[in-house]
Amino acid sequence: MGRSSSRIGKIGTSVALVAAVALVASACGSSNGSATGSSGSNSSSGATSGAAGTAAAGNTLSVSASDACKAAVSEEGGQLNYWARTDPDVFTKEIEPFVKAHPDIKISYTSLRPVDITQRLISEKQANHAYDADGIAGDLPSFAPLFDQGIVQDVDWTKLGIAKDLEFELNGITAYRIYREVLGLGYNTTKLKASDLPSTWAELVDSKWAGKVIVDPRGVFLSGLAIAWGKDKTISWFKDLMATAKPQIVKGATASMEKIISGEALLTTSSHDAEAIEQQSKGAPVDIKYLDVVPTQDYYGLILDGAKHPNAAACFFSWWGSADGQAQQLKYEFKEDLTQPKGLPSSAKLVAINDTKEADLATDVATELGNLMQGS
Repeated sequence: MGRSSSRIGKIGTSVALVAAVALVASACGSSNGSATGSSGSNSSSGATSGAAGTAAAGNTLSVSASDACKAAVSEEGGQLNYWARTDPDVFTKEIEPFVKAHPDIKISYTSLRPVDITQRLISEKQANHAYDADGIAGDLPSFAPLFDQGIVQDVDWTKLGIAKDLEFELNGITAYRIYREVLGLGYNTTKLKASDLPSTWAELVDSKWAGKVIVDPRGVFLSGLAIAWGKDKTISWFKDLMATAKPQIVKGATASMEKIISGEALLTTSSHDAEAIEQQSKGAPVDIKYLDVVPTQDYYGLILDGAKHPNAAACFFSWWGSADGQAQQLKYEFKEDLTQPKGLPSSAKLVAINDTKEADLATDVATELGNLMQGS
């Protein structure tokens, strides 16, 4: 979005590791899925002084990609601490071109869920401890508290080469969208044709789908409907779905798609484009159909206010948002970052979380949906 006043607070609607990346178990937990490379001690707070483009706390980081990459080398020997939810082995493969192009920048990577990232950073702030991360990636519902508590650095992403329609501004802080998951109904193409499926969410509430539909116990895949419908309508619709379709409750997009492939279920509401593409790449007979309302799950890249290695983070994110970086993400995670996704019905309403109010709404609705499933 950039700094266009007409789009403030809106999302578009819609390591060297000298020769290689070394990822080892993180010291921050024995079973949290973390992995790190070499890292320095984060014993002091604030941005590195004197580095080109480095922002003082509370100001905008404005630097070109080339200058950020040059300055990154002087930030404690070219260190970057990055947290996201991607599997460490996948991340290692994704960033191989970056490692080759920037052998003096060492990436220490930790795999964490966005909600866990938020909890750790807030704890570090409250303890007046320097952040153990420089750059992070995750969704707005999970990261909204970071904006509220001033933990996110404002960045001129346009200067780093990021397209304006991928930028997001909230409370004067700009982040950028690194990918968008598009949600719909997943199905087995050997058992159903697209024309056999509902065209609207309302049509899914039908006894003919009884016991054949999957929902996720966390409610996250359906909570985005509340952005279009509001809380009350979404909760009422879900109660009708539970009573009429009597859905199977399965956690996770991959697990639900596996049940579709095996024939244990016919439809899954826990489906998004990246999961469908990944399963198709394995030869699975699956596809996704978008209905009248198409929720998205958007994930953003952020640099922390007071990060010790802001230029390294800026250098990495400028590559991650480039055509090369996006190609790696699509290759290994099957994720794209299209503001207007492909294959949507012309009449479909694409909805995204635009601000913290909508993020809170989605979180609240997801919780209520989860409670309804627990009581079923």
